[in-house]
Amino acid sequence: MDIVQAIVTLIVGYWLAGKLRKATRRCLDRFERVDIPLKPLFANIVRYVVLIVTLVAVLAQFGVQTASIIAVLGAASPAIGLALQGTLQNIAAGIMLLLLRPFKVGNFIDAAGKMGTDGLGLFSTEFKNPTVFV
Repeated sequence: MDIVQAIVTLIVGYWLAGKLRKATRRCLDRFERVDIPLKPLFANIVRYVVLIVTLVAVLAQFGVQTASIIAVLGAASPAIGLALQGTLQNIAAGIMLLLLRPFKVGNFIDAAGKMGTDGLGLFSTEFKNPTVFV
């Protein structure tokens, strides 16, 4: 009977994660102040949080001590953070660009001698050089 409950929990959790992701995206679409790249980021964060909670609930149904799993993940977090330090710095810089909005998607900017319009994302900022200046 535990297997059936676990499968039902997984299906409901996966379904709920998708519904909450779509609801979050629709809610953020109503606000014009939220930048375009931030909307899928927040919607995906909501989805992954629901999926993680679902996974922990399924493991608890099978009798796995979830407190010990959470403790191991908490103890491993500093080591993972130090190993991914450079990558995490770049992600943090991308988040800061998205939140502080020194420029928006489609602006014409000049940075370190490079000029063009930009495509702003979490992991990269792209410059598209114009061929004709008006």
